Amino acid sequence: MYKDHPPLEELDLFFRSTSPANMAPAPLAVVRHLLAGCSVCCKELENAGWSGPRLDRFLRLAATKNPVQNTDYGLSFAAAERKLEAYFATESPLSEPPAKMLSKVYDLSIEAQIRRISTDPQFWHPGIVKALIERSHTLRYEDPAAMLHLALLARLAAENCSTQAAGSAERLADSRTQAWGHLGNSLRVNGRMLEAEEALDKAQAYRRQGTGDPPLHARLLEQWASLRYFQRRFAESIAMADDASRIYRELGDKRALAASLLHKAIASIYAGEIEPAIRILNQAIALVDPQETPQVLLAACHNLIRCYIDADKPEQALSLYFETRELYQEFDGASTILLKTAWQEGQILRDLGHLRAAEIALQRARQGFLERGLLFEVAVVSLDLAAVFVRLGKVEEVKQIATEAIPIFRSLRVERETLGSLLQLQQAAGQEKKALELIRLLSSQIEPLAKSGNTR
Repeated sequence: MYKDHPPLEELDLFFRSTSPANMAPAPLAVVRHLLAGCSVCCKELENAGWSGPRLDRFLRLAATKNPVQNTDYGLSFAAAERKLEAYFATESPLSEPPAKMLSKVYDLSIEAQIRRISTDPQFWHPGIVKALIERSHTLRYEDPAAMLHLALLARLAAENCSTQAAGSAERLADSRTQAWGHLGNSLRVNGRMLEAEEALDKAQAYRRQGTGDPPLHARLLEQWASLRYFQRRFAESIAMADDASRIYRELGDKRALAASLLHKAIASIYAGEIEPAIRILNQAIALVDPQETPQVLLAACHNLIRCYIDADKPEQALSLYFETRELYQEFDGASTILLKTAWQEGQILRDLGHLRAAEIALQRARQGFLERGLLFEVAVVSLDLAAVFVRLGKVEEVKQIATEAIPIFRSLRVERETLGSLLQLQQAAGQEKKALELIRLLSSQIEPLAKSGNTR
């Protein structure tokens, strides 16, 4: 083992070399030095853009994969060395920056974009995959359909990518993990739960073949957690979010930790554990830098408002809503966020008894979701709106919204009894107590069905 610290230049050469075994002194000594957890070298690496905790976890995962127990740990060190070599293998250079290359694709029709990415080898590169994923992610609130289209392009680019372009077989597997994981998440956002699970299964298989990079593992855990709470598998969702949080804590990544806590809180909300969710959300909010990740702060506040609504604390919900209104206004281009905000505003106003104002907000949200083809949201907002109409004594409006909801509920593939409840609501529109009971029943029937994977 080194008596002195390897110079940064030597560490850099070791990490980026395609043949570390040819270096002097022997790479095994470098690996041993790093595995010892040297704080000085970790600090040097952090200054160079590679965090000490991430390196430590990365190396230890590689070393512990060796099943042979002996006293010299040679095989374990060699395994870590191979992992480092695979991770730091150099990608083939692109002819132009990914954004510039893709600008030529975005001007084409959707069909032509798919054809171009499928057939043109210049786009079969991890840099292109990453750029497509990043652009897709920015559209998750504004245009879920476009988000999914770009995710499909990223998958095409990743599947056609070669080992040579990626630098190593493990880095190629990492790129495919990212592409399939993001595709699974995009399918979930668009309500295609069965396909989302298939995509995440594929991502998981690729991850096992990859470098073992901890942040990539944590991100995939978060994507699984999101799917599991939509499938009402709440215990699994919470456990996966916990595992992701543990990785981010070890890495010292507060920003990512806040996002993983948000996943755990949402799963807790769906599980009906409102008070624990409130505590988790307050932990997440304390970690967020509003300048760096305003989206995470907005999502945390949005869900905390929802918790107060579910906990029958509309005054606290309204107070927090007014505190965060400026934050909502920063996302004027993110139409789905604004629609969810209008929906939430309508719920708060309804619970406070401001029924006519609630009607206006809920009508706006319902129409917006309908225009974007987000049918589950349309169905649930329709029930909230029907409850407001019942309390206002608007019998004809209750009948009309129930009639309009029938084809929407059918498209969600609900059971016959749910459609029967809708027909009963039409008949009981003028009976407030019975109508409200039917609306509560419909809410309990549609949410599990829509989120268990029966929607497409």
